[in-house]
Amino acid sequence: MSRLPEGQLATLGRYLVPVDLPLGMRLSEPHQPIEHAYFVLTGLISTDALTSSGESVEVGVIGREGFSGLAGLLGHPQMQHSVQVQGAGHGLRIRLSVLREEFLKGGMLAQLIYDFMYLQTVQMSQSVLCNRLHPVEARLARWLLASADRSESELLMLTQEFLAQMLGSRRSTVTVAAGVLQRQGMIDYKRGKIHIADREKLEGACCECYQIVKSAYEMVLPKE
Repeated sequence: MSRLPEGQLATLGRYLVPVDLPLGMRLSEPHQPIEHAYFVLTGLISTDALTSSGESVEVGVIGREGFSGLAGLLGHPQMQHSVQVQGAGHGLRIRLSVLREEFLKGGMLAQLIYDFMYLQTVQMSQSVLCNRLHPVEARLARWLLASADRSESELLMLTQEFLAQMLGSRRSTVTVAAGVLQRQGMIDYKRGKIHIADREKLEGACCECYQIVKSAYEMVLPKE
């Protein structure tokens, strides 16, 4: 939002509503109408693919660079995925009809949304490869680093049950993987809180997928 021209930001600003984003809040559900977009100011949201039995796996995380409700913005009133708050924070809510009207005018808002769509595509496609080919320790390291980057915080409020859900693995498997990273001094884990204690080591433990996605973000998003 900070990269928008003053005129376009002022137009949207009349319709933006500050909102809390508590942990676990559902911003959209599969096959349900999408009425609002949520822009992240602080915290973290995730896009999750679901099975009919309720199992899920995370396919993308979103921080200050993005928003929820992309399908509705593109003219599709429903989506196949779930979007929920993964790290508590604050944001701005706007009716999708208002945002779509401004998006269709083009300009900087449209370009920023295209950039966001590209980054989501890179992230999701790399997640598919990672979940299929790489061991759980490397996937966990990648996911923790990506979440820290998007939330701009080295402290993550995550239970092992939630980690297992995001990685599409058994809780016992994630418990073992987190224990390995903790014993090697890469993370501190206690009561649902994970602190990245040694980022350099953690980057060394993750697979190449992290650097591929990180490079795409660095190429598209200017440093502030």
